Amino acid sequence: MRLSIRRIFYSMSCLFFLFSSATFASDPREWSPTRKLPVEKRPSNMLDLLITVPGDVRASQFFSPISCGACHPEIFKMWSGSTHSNAWKNPLFQALYNLGKRTAEGESEKKNLDSCVRCHFPIGHSSGGDPLPAPDDEKGGVICDFCHSVRATTGIGNAPYILSPGNAAAMEGGTKFGPFNDSPETIHQSKYSELHTRSEFCGGCHDVSHAGNAIPIEQTYTEWEEGPYNTGDPKTTVHCQDCHMRQRPGFPSTGSTERPNNPGVASPEIMGGKKRQHIWTHYFVGGSTNPLSLPPGSDVNRQMAIERLKNAATLELSVEPGYKKGDVLKFKVCIKNTGAGHYLPTGLTELRQMWLGVSITDAEGKILYQSGKVDEKGTVDPNTTIYHTVFGDKDGKPTLHVWSATQILSDNRVPPKGQKEENFVCLVPGDVNAPLKIKTVLYYRSAPQDVVDALMGEKSVKLTIVDMAETSKDISL
Repeated sequence: MRLSIRRIFYSMSCLFFLFSSATFASDPREWSPTRKLPVEKRPSNMLDLLITVPGDVRASQFFSPISCGACHPEIFKMWSGSTHSNAWKNPLFQALYNLGKRTAEGESEKKNLDSCVRCHFPIGHSSGGDPLPAPDDEKGGVICDFCHSVRATTGIGNAPYILSPGNAAAMEGGTKFGPFNDSPETIHQSKYSELHTRSEFCGGCHDVSHAGNAIPIEQTYTEWEEGPYNTGDPKTTVHCQDCHMRQRPGFPSTGSTERPNNPGVASPEIMGGKKRQHIWTHYFVGGSTNPLSLPPGSDVNRQMAIERLKNAATLELSVEPGYKKGDVLKFKVCIKNTGAGHYLPTGLTELRQMWLGVSITDAEGKILYQSGKVDEKGTVDPNTTIYHTVFGDKDGKPTLHVWSATQILSDNRVPPKGQKEENFVCLVPGDVNAPLKIKTVLYYRSAPQDVVDALMGEKSVKLTIVDMAETSKDISL
């Protein structure tokens, strides 16, 4: 009976929104989760149940982040500067999302736009409200009380969460789920969640397939799952949290660095907080360094993102000896993913740009060869290889509009602990002054500058280009 009532209520909710703004027009159970895990590989609270759908909860049940910050000030401060806190407010996301709302055609494309909100504004989606007029909603984004009200998930991909919030409107905290089994009870009870300690929690939203046609769009969890950091042994497996929730200033915590504990308390001792060998950090640092993805005042988070990028990859330059003037100089550059537990780059890989800059100069600084240069408009030399994914639309044409993507045209990214090799040739002029210097730099940017300019117009900003790694070698003639 309960199930029937729930389905009737949900059907009525769908009809209501269909005849109003129709922001949430599709049933998320059609596209979430994207796949189930075998029982033996699941966390204990990954269950075969119905996911939370629009109307199952009310926004008023969730506490605002600043309320959580009253008892967890340090964690709140970390989170406040994160991309999670800005997931809905991010003006670049808003511009792209609203472009999709205006231009998406057909059920498949519109369904995919609906799915964006489920991760970027999970409380707005789950409560069944229309989030479009409120990009600054205090409960927008991935907030504290969303993550810690997830009591279970049903699989991987497209946000298959099951929510169990308290009732903030009545100051009833309910139960919060997290990594500890001995937390003191305050306004809320606490319960240990195995899910929160494993990559499968992150895989809820960080594995995305097109809601209309199921092509993989963002596969960060799958890249980790199929990679070398997932050993299958709990003693040696490195989970997402072991890098992204250990990082703090001065400790990049990547696969190529140490990942030390962060001793401390989750809440002040005067409030009952317990001293622990490790408190998971909540900076949630990835590769975002631009002022659009990060909220205002995120200098610490921006610097940590740069530190992470600079500890994600290395370059090796190989040149055979014995060249003379007039020869064709041949050399090889090897890009190694030494620090990321997923592909480089990951996430919105149709937008992310990672590329190799190469230059050869003589003893007087004269440029003999150059590739990967960025012009005054921020455009990368079109002959440069960009390490990213290219999506195609129904006509096979490249597209940056994920809602219209129907196929993957190419994917030349670097897998975890994998590598890509690039070969170069250059004629050594007869009048050159030795020695020659070959310099290679691995660059990263969150999105193409022309795309940002087109989306943001007068509000556009120049995106930071980060030097991830570099190496050089002198060549005697």
